[in-house]
Amino acid sequence: MDHWGRRLQQAFRRRRIRKLHALAAEIGVDQSAISRWRKGQPISLTNAVVLCHALDISLDWLVTGHGTMEAHRGVASTPAELIAEVLFGNITASEAAAFRQTLNTLSEAAARRASRPDA
Repeated sequence: MDHWGRRLQQAFRRRRIRKLHALAAEIGVDQSAISRWRKGQPISLTNAVVLCHALDISLDWLVTGHGTMEAHRGVASTPAELIAEVLFGNITASEAAAFRQTLNTLSEAAARRASRPDA
């Protein structure tokens, strides 16, 4: 069964957070609280909101698993990012950029081929 603690761990990996003490200090909680949250133990709504703001992640995604980690930004993902997420799961920004570049290169090559007169 999936729980919000796993999504929190995923957000830590995505945001490259390895040291919890700095995050704990930033949001004003003890490091042990974050350790408990990573296990899916209860969190207050106030702390969940502050945590999501600090990590720049969607509260809805963290708590319920609906939507995407970046859904709160209100900006639709590019088609390349959506395809990559479907194919590979959540990926880093640099991986998405590399995938986007590959798709653009393939698209340009297909457009050049399509514009050639048939021989």
